[in-house]
Amino acid sequence: MFRRLFSAALLAAALPLAPALAQTQSAPLDISADNSEMLDQEGRLIYWGDVNIIRGDERLRAERVEALFQRRPGGGMGDLQRIIATGEVFYIRPGEVARGDNGIYDLEAGTITLTGSVVLTQGCNVSTGDRLEADLDSGMARLSSGQGGRVRSIFFSGPEGRADAQDCPAPAVPGAGPRPFPGGR
Repeated sequence: MFRRLFSAALLAAALPLAPALAQTQSAPLDISADNSEMLDQEGRLIYWGDVNIIRGDERLRAERVEALFQRRPGGGMGDLQRIIATGEVFYIRPGEVARGDNGIYDLEAGTITLTGSVVLTQGCNVSTGDRLEADLDSGMARLSSGQGGRVRSIFFSGPEGRADAQDCPAPAVPGAGPRPFPGGR
């Protein structure tokens, strides 16, 4: 589902993306929320209230998510095409967090876009802007800031800059977080 959004060599305007691990991409997609609604005729599932989407060691967290599916001939939902997330959206990997006000993960195009007060954190390194566009197929991303704003990055060298640095405060992710699947897995 998701691929690595940023690496230790974060650049202010163009961020290299690392390719995804094959095992993560083949893992099942686990979506949990306080509420959900199925709109079968529209090919949509809507989740709201502490929504957590997990695949492998990656997680997307938002207040509300719309999952858009391809319609099958004769009815029913086909493949998942796009996830639209709103309400303080977090993309989380071990040692890395990307945050925005809104997010779109387009499975068909192979892109992730975060907009509104975007903050990227890896270890102690932090970059900010208004829009992150990540092309997961090419492995490139662009962090930009509109309307006269500026992109800003703070990098630390030495142990403080490592993704696994234990002394760097991790950004707080709201909500209860993912809950174990009933009955265990």
